[in-house]
Amino acid sequence: MANLPGIVPSSAEYQKLEVMYGLSSLEGVEFPSTGSSISSPPPGKIGVFQKTLDAGIQLPLTDFQEEVLQKDGCSLQMLTPNTVNKVVAFEMICRANGYVLDYFVFKFFFRFCLTSDKCTFSARRGDLSRKI
Repeated sequence: MANLPGIVPSSAEYQKLEVMYGLSSLEGVEFPSTGSSISSPPPGKIGVFQKTLDAGIQLPLTDFQEEVLQKDGCSLQMLTPNTVNKVVAFEMICRANGYVLDYFVFKFFFRFCLTSDKCTFSARRGDLSRKI
């Protein structure tokens, strides 16, 4: 991936990003320095695209989001924004309706796919009511 020069936010921009995405410098969040690459972050750090944050991931991750990543063998930087939308939307729908979040229920609706360096969840095909 190409280097990302010129994206180092000013302190005012950094504060806006902290508020917008729920980030905190106390949690060790850092924005890339000039000339750095998201594909090769400093030791002990991971690179996360802003689009992933736009899709709804808040840091730190919820227990359910961590469970999905752990059980499917993914890492945060492997998620596409569309994948994030599915996990976050499922979680929000469950919480809004008073349902207990359950990884196996999530997997009933979404099939995990791993392609080279990206994790995705696709809707299962066919009539789901016949599988119950």
